[in-house]
Amino acid sequence: MSLFTPHPLALETAYSELKRQPSEQTLLLAGTPGSVGPREVDGRPFLYRQFYDALGKKRADYLGRAEDPTVQARADLVREAITITLGLLEQARFLARQGYVRADTPSTAVVTASARRGLFQHGAVLVGSHAYGVVLNELGVKAAAFRTADVDIARGPALSTNVSFAEVLEESLVPLSPVLGFDRKAPRTTWKAPGRDGLRVDLLVPAVGKDVGVRAVPELSTHATALPHLDYLLVDPLDAVLLGREAVVPVRVPQPARFAWHKMLVSQLRTSTSDKRNKDVHQAAVLFAVLAVREPEALAEAFHAVPDQKRTRVASSRVRELLEEEGHERAVEFLGDLV
Repeated sequence: MSLFTPHPLALETAYSELKRQPSEQTLLLAGTPGSVGPREVDGRPFLYRQFYDALGKKRADYLGRAEDPTVQARADLVREAITITLGLLEQARFLARQGYVRADTPSTAVVTASARRGLFQHGAVLVGSHAYGVVLNELGVKAAAFRTADVDIARGPALSTNVSFAEVLEESLVPLSPVLGFDRKAPRTTWKAPGRDGLRVDLLVPAVGKDVGVRAVPELSTHATALPHLDYLLVDPLDAVLLGREAVVPVRVPQPARFAWHKMLVSQLRTSTSDKRNKDVHQAAVLFAVLAVREPEALAEAFHAVPDQKRTRVASSRVRELLEEEGHERAVEFLGDLV
């Protein structure tokens, strides 16, 4: 019994090679890679990129008149991006068959749009369960992944870019609408796709105090949910990639050690009946079990920086139970020594 299974070294090497390549892409494509071809309109040829969006709808991006050298050059760049993306997706599918975590299509579309507009490059961090899946891939382990219909994007200090978050979501081609809260006049911080289980996108920032609130994010022309202790999670994030079904996307995710402790802390801030509470505890246990063997010094350093150690110690008791149940004796001993 174990909370995780290490991937063979050959797979870790393959992932490392795949991780290097997306940063070299000159163009991130929306939707499936698709193809570039001509269409005749009133007897004149025009070039389009044809592809399918996150909902499986066929779309076409207009490139311009086929006889225009500038349009031809642009079409060549798009064709090159299609070839690169197809190669990356072939590698991603292979890794997914071996147990690496791959995101669903709508979530990938939102993350891709965010990367296309430079959010991660300029300081945003992917958090939540999609980030957890990315971190598992980074650590080279296979564990029980939690299906999620949420994309959580966090921003610590102001991003070094100015772009409308509404436009970012629109570019994802996923039909997302602002979620209305109890206070209909309050700024919107969450967007959701149609349907009971439709994709939900949350923009998050650290709270100034200990209470959940709403803060303006001027550089994105929107507002975000302000969460206590989020700033702890966003220190020195890692460059990584999200494996999707239509794209391999460069992102930034939290440090695994801080992620583990933050999951413990957050579990205590949720209601006792919340399904997310059990998920937080389980994910914390998995990360702790891996890191207690691979990076115990990072766990110890991250623990000393935890903002609310009292709540974290309470949550650690449940994590310790899971570690004991699954036979992670070294992690149990190390957790006991720390807390």
